[in-house]
Amino acid sequence: MLRILCCNEKCTAPGRLFQWDDHKNLQAGGKLAKKGDDGAVSFVETCPFCGSRNKFYVTKVQKIDVTRNMI
Repeated sequence: MLRILCCNEKCTAPGRLFQWDDHKNLQAGGKLAKKGDDGAVSFVETCPFCGSRNKFYVTKVQKIDVTRNMI
């Protein structure tokens, strides 16, 4: 689990931190990153305490297959 700092200054989470389950989205060794870091990909997650949408960057994202135009 990664701990994400909520962007809402009035967030009610302890320390403004909430947990994000990285196991379903990241490969082993994936971690938080900064915008512009090599291989950084952005995610947006809603804070479960205040409902604010938080954008953050991580590395080593799992690749998934997406099927489009299925009829």
